[in-house]
Amino acid sequence: MQLAANIADRTPWLAARLAVVRRSHAALAAIIALASAMRLYDLGHGHPGLAIYSAISKNAYTSFDNWLYPSVFVDGSFLADKPPVFFWIQGAFIAVLGPSNIALRLPAALTGIASVILLFVIVRRLHGTRAGLASALVMATMPMDANFSRGVFLEPVTTLTMLVAAYFVVRAVQERREGFFYVASAVVGLAFMVKLWQGLLPVPAFALMALFHRWTPWPRFVRTAAVCTAIALASGLWWPTMVWLTAGSYDAVMHSSSVWDMIFGWNLLDRFGGLEYGGTSYRQDPLWFVTGPLGVFFGIALIPGALIGIAMLARRRALGQAVLWLAWLGVAVAGFGPTSVKLASYWASVTPAVAALSGVGFVFMAEDRSRMKWLWPLLLLIAAVGFVYYAYAFGLARTTEGPFALSEFVGLLLALGFVIFAGTVVIQTVFPGFIGKREAPSLFVPAAIWVAIVLLNAQVAAVNILAPRTDTLGRIGFDMITVPSSEPERPIQTSRPRLRGAVITAIVRVEPENLDAALEYIQQNRGDSRYVLAADSYNTAARVALLTGKPVLPLYSEYQDTRVTDIDTLDALVHGGDVRFVLTSPLMQYMDRVLFSWMLGHAAEDLTNRFGLPRDEMRLLRIAR
Repeated sequence: MQLAANIADRTPWLAARLAVVRRSHAALAAIIALASAMRLYDLGHGHPGLAIYSAISKNAYTSFDNWLYPSVFVDGSFLADKPPVFFWIQGAFIAVLGPSNIALRLPAALTGIASVILLFVIVRRLHGTRAGLASALVMATMPMDANFSRGVFLEPVTTLTMLVAAYFVVRAVQERREGFFYVASAVVGLAFMVKLWQGLLPVPAFALMALFHRWTPWPRFVRTAAVCTAIALASGLWWPTMVWLTAGSYDAVMHSSSVWDMIFGWNLLDRFGGLEYGGTSYRQDPLWFVTGPLGVFFGIALIPGALIGIAMLARRRALGQAVLWLAWLGVAVAGFGPTSVKLASYWASVTPAVAALSGVGFVFMAEDRSRMKWLWPLLLLIAAVGFVYYAYAFGLARTTEGPFALSEFVGLLLALGFVIFAGTVVIQTVFPGFIGKREAPSLFVPAAIWVAIVLLNAQVAAVNILAPRTDTLGRIGFDMITVPSSEPERPIQTSRPRLRGAVITAIVRVEPENLDAALEYIQQNRGDSRYVLAADSYNTAARVALLTGKPVLPLYSEYQDTRVTDIDTLDALVHGGDVRFVLTSPLMQYMDRVLFSWMLGHAAEDLTNRFGLPRDEMRLLRIAR
């Protein structure tokens, strides 16, 4: 009888608990459905984009050597400028589905969806279910995350591996089990094997979390840290060490003199030196990630949502839990801000931290609203400043087709409303009764801030998906809203970074059917030549290699501004019958006049017009022996 009574007493509590669980599961299912729709809708549309990584992935399963030594060309001559893990994954999809847009983009889309789910799991562990749901919703609708999850990019795979490592770090500190630190360390090495240093972005945050939650004596803690370091090094460096020890298995490394130069030079030190390419429309200052084109692509997810999150975490003194997201974001700002190579892709690996801070901020603001005094009007002012920023960002895009002029107005209206509201709260606090009594803040206020942030971000993501760009950036996968450059326009001939960018993307401005026709002719008339053709750049060569599956000879590194093949070698290959055609951008005359003059001087026939190639973008020459 007593047992029955106890069960009866607990039945209402259990029923209420089950109802909460069902609601949270339903909300998570809706968020996953939204994230999936934004990442999978019409995924196969448009141009296949830049081909370097796609060509490497296609070659990955053609032989064991090409699997172990990823190469742009099927003959394995040039080792890739990234480790092989991404190419193994994307190559498996290509092997099953063929080299279609779907096969090329599906790995990023699926890992993007998985990252939304895993972020929910991690934030729920640290900050509760509601914060987890809010964070997942932010990430699902974030324009940058949605865009990169729809392209041929390494970043979504990198992000997922970083989140897997974060999950095990969180479990380690919550359950006080050192074994999870070791698993996380192995995954950190795997993240490094996806995109090198970008995969290590949250590692300082992991170290700080372990330090804040240390439960073992210092000697044991140091020993655990040493073991973790050894595991991460073994997991991340086994491949470059093996490649270094077997250097005779390939001819050269893209952009580098060795595999170690590729890791520490090309992919790290060069990014903070004189190397410049890409991102020429960004401001040349440390805040380039929230100004100009990135304002409406990334900045509106960061401001004011993440700022409110930081303020709320400071109020709760939840540094032990918050350090994961704060350090993740802080390292990105410190590392990517001053880089000379400005790429939007850097910030795609920061989206989990931004989403978590925004989601936690909203939930904590809603939960603590009645217990805040002066922080409440301060949060309202932060929201107001954030919506002024929205007006600035959408103002840059007001001439673009879409609802952005209205969004600019909405941002200003919200900013004005929250400034007035904050001023009213301050007056009511300082002068009680002057304009009414200060009441407990309504849930409507944080909800209004949150809904505005999510809807305006989702609007940008939806426009990017439903009305993708058709210009050069759109063709290489950056379907983000067109925003005027924040830097003064200079003639392309006088700007080396712009020249590099134009040569990198020249091949994507050639219509696929025209290029296919030209390559079919070449295949029929190349005889027994070793190479399909010689190409002006890595990107041009990669596109041809992807389409033909045959070796191509790159002549120039458009990234490092230097020749890959010297003219004497080219002469010998031509006289030996190994090169009979050249595909080059006319802009090469400004990059390397001597090489371009050699190509024109040895041309027996200009086939450009015959196949409808755009003469100002790409020229096809038959070379005389």
